[in-house]
Amino acid sequence: MSATNPATESYPSRRKARKHAVEVLYSANARGEAPTTVLRDTADRLGWASHGWFAFAHELVAGVADETEALDELIASSSEHWPIDRMPRTDLAILRVGAWELEHETAPVSVVISEAVHLANELSTDRSGSFINGVLGKIAAQRG
Repeated sequence: MSATNPATESYPSRRKARKHAVEVLYSANARGEAPTTVLRDTADRLGWASHGWFAFAHELVAGVADETEALDELIASSSEHWPIDRMPRTDLAILRVGAWELEHETAPVSVVISEAVHLANELSTDRSGSFINGVLGKIAAQRG
């Protein structure tokens, strides 16, 4: 039996948490429901609460839900020629999670941006990764 290395476990767990947080935020936006309600209902239905990544996903969703207006202002001021209402919902969910993480320093800036770009490449359009990289890079530069 091999021992589990917490250092190698946390990266995939945090990646899963980010992905599920983005999915919940996207779904809540599309349905016009509270993100925490969508998270609770989804977690109950799929048994998410038993997973190690769930606490971080909950932190992300609740944090973004509490600060959506301020995050949207930050995102809008950092994205030239792209008002919030014209952004694809997936990109907006990814940007909100990334911006919240940058504001709360949950991980190194490079990790937050890299993870957001990874999610964009996986979940959104071909151009989304570079767009998200640019917006989050500008937010990081403003706070650094």
